[in-house]
Amino acid sequence: MYCYCCSNRLFSDCCEPIIKNTSALDPEQLMRSRFSAYAVKNYAYVLATYAPEQRRSLTLSTLRESTDNTRWLKLDVLGSAERDAVGIVEFIATYALDTDYFRIHELSSFIKQDAHWYYTTGVMQNKSGKFTPNRNDECPCGSAVKYKKCCRK
Repeated sequence: MYCYCCSNRLFSDCCEPIIKNTSALDPEQLMRSRFSAYAVKNYAYVLATYAPEQRRSLTLSTLRESTDNTRWLKLDVLGSAERDAVGIVEFIATYALDTDYFRIHELSSFIKQDAHWYYTTGVMQNKSGKFTPNRNDECPCGSAVKYKKCCRK
């Protein structure tokens, strides 16, 4: 099975080993593994990859409640950079909630502490929110097939 993070690699060779306690090598790899963890509902990993300061105000149940009915469809990484122990990743995550489609366009910040990368904060960008695909658009599910021939109901 291909990885949820849309890397065109197998899940077992991409995000799965990172989710199973292998440290991410850089902020982009952490972002991709967090997206995949949301897709497979591994909220313990998501919680563990928040920076310690942010983690204090979160629980597994709040993460689960906020996204458990979400179907994570596609991740587009638009860019990433790191310098010293700080990194950023710009991405668009596409998801479905019931029959509605949404995008999160975010500029995420990461820090490296004790040889591990952690997510700190994200700033929403202009392409975030609900959207309705047109019948000739690429399907939001990431299949590269037109919406009218894929997920359109």
